[in-house]
Amino acid sequence: MVGDSRARMVDVRIIAATNKDLQSLIQSRVFREELYYRINVVTIEVPPLRARGGDIPLLVRHFAEKFASELGKTVPHFSGKAMEAMQNYAWPGNARELENAIQRIVVMNDEQIIEVPDLPSFARFSALRTTGVNRTLAEVEADHIRNVLANADGNKTRAAEILGIDRKTLRKKVARYDLD
Repeated sequence: MVGDSRARMVDVRIIAATNKDLQSLIQSRVFREELYYRINVVTIEVPPLRARGGDIPLLVRHFAEKFASELGKTVPHFSGKAMEAMQNYAWPGNARELENAIQRIVVMNDEQIIEVPDLPSFARFSALRTTGVNRTLAEVEADHIRNVLANADGNKTRAAEILGIDRKTLRKKVARYDLD
């Protein structure tokens, strides 16, 4: 009880999640090292959805089935181009953003096949993105930074070393390209 003077035994488990690089926060003395070692019993690192493109079709199917079932609709099928557009989009909001997009698609469409024009505008425009030489320098740079960050498991210090730039420059580029 709050304010009680008697000590009580409790059995508690803390589950904490962050998208921050705690090691660099410890080094810069923003996060207490002692606290980190108290709570860091099991670490599960989940890469962002943009680094797990193969998961997108599975999640799209799962969310489409879920929302179609809830609404009493037939489960829509996504055309190859629509699925490619979904896989080309960076999903900064990760699985929650994808889930919301699929819910919107299922609610707003009665079509059996979802085509690119049926997608939300942010994903629709990713269908125009190419992987060849017809990309802007900014697109190439953003993709390269995204890939290096994914390969460095989100560790910005390591990614900056790989890119040959300082961490402050990387932070600016991450903000400019909305890669967080």
